[in-house]
Amino acid sequence: MRFLIACMQFPTEPGRSYLTNELAEALVTAGHEVEVLLLDWSAELEAVEAPPKLWNGARVVRCTPRRLGWLGGALGHAGKFVLSGLHAARTARKHLDLERFDVFITWAPVVGVAPVVRMVRRAGIGRRLLVIWDFFPDHYHQIGRIPGGLPYWIARAWEQSLMRDFTAILCTLPKNAAYLRRSFRLAAGQKVRVMSTWTDVTPVGPVDRSVVRRAHGLPEEGPIAVFGGNLVAGRGFEQMLAAAEAGRRTGSALKFLFVGDGRLAPMVRAEAEVHANVLWLPSMPRAALLGLIAACDVGMVATVPGVTSFSTPAKTLDYLRAGLPSVVAIEPGSEFAEMLERYGVARSVAYGDAEGFLAAAEALAEQPRPMDAAARCLDEVFHVRHAVAAVMDAAA
Repeated sequence: MRFLIACMQFPTEPGRSYLTNELAEALVTAGHEVEVLLLDWSAELEAVEAPPKLWNGARVVRCTPRRLGWLGGALGHAGKFVLSGLHAARTARKHLDLERFDVFITWAPVVGVAPVVRMVRRAGIGRRLLVIWDFFPDHYHQIGRIPGGLPYWIARAWEQSLMRDFTAILCTLPKNAAYLRRSFRLAAGQKVRVMSTWTDVTPVGPVDRSVVRRAHGLPEEGPIAVFGGNLVAGRGFEQMLAAAEAGRRTGSALKFLFVGDGRLAPMVRAEAEVHANVLWLPSMPRAALLGLIAACDVGMVATVPGVTSFSTPAKTLDYLRAGLPSVVAIEPGSEFAEMLERYGVARSVAYGDAEGFLAAAEALAEQPRPMDAAARCLDEVFHVRHAVAAVMDAAA
């Protein structure tokens, strides 16, 4: 089959990867033809655009975002969505022969590539798949990334109308598929499928903990709990920092390391400047991050209360690749947390329980690493072959 993938993250630099890359590469390996339309959301506005390039067998067409510089706040963000989507459509028209593709895949929020979706439908690509990791705009509003009121309702109506252009919608968990059916209007004949998140399951090789920690200016001895990812709203930093505060009260030896950049990085960095048990490092290539995670003792996963759908934090998969157990504070009743606990690779704690989060992290850091259980969990649940199978089923 010939696949067109439209996405906002597809790093092609050495040492960096993302779920979109892994899916594209797996489809190529399975014998399919893949082209990628990358609306590089994190690139500089109006940045110079490179010509299409080949990346591990996939042809990548990259365009950069657009925005009216004099617009700020919610209007500025809305303008970025609209203008960037229009620019992506122009880029697709210039560099892609849409009529030759069999399957189109993109991710929510669909409003980011709305003109492309309309072009794909008009071009007659009969199988159009939407993958939903987070429900836009519901999840974004609930974690504080977009305002409520009229902007929210406009975004929701727009997203809803675009969702009906897809022949199949894939959600990460059965409860999210139920949330989709309950909260959005589906078109007649639309398929709803469950597609677990995925990763490269190759284990991280052995590392010299002292050498790796010293290279990053970290304490060579003592337990470290690590968070590696974007430092943005919705990641539960309040819970993790509250656990660090509880550790200071009890004299815990556990250090709390945060690795990444983003809007909340200044807050985390400020905590690290004041408190010895909070550490911060800027973002780094994934290969380097995996090596650093392997030199730590326990991974941290948290979201925020008040979210009505269920998250599948991808950072957990990096912890599993390094053989680390995770302390998890996400939505009550989460199938994701329950599955991790069944494999013996995580311990779930309640929202707001800083002492419980600290105690779980301390206990996990002292136990032998669940290397075999982590490898089995990765292979049986998160291997990219399962994602390819879900895509082929939805495209059938």
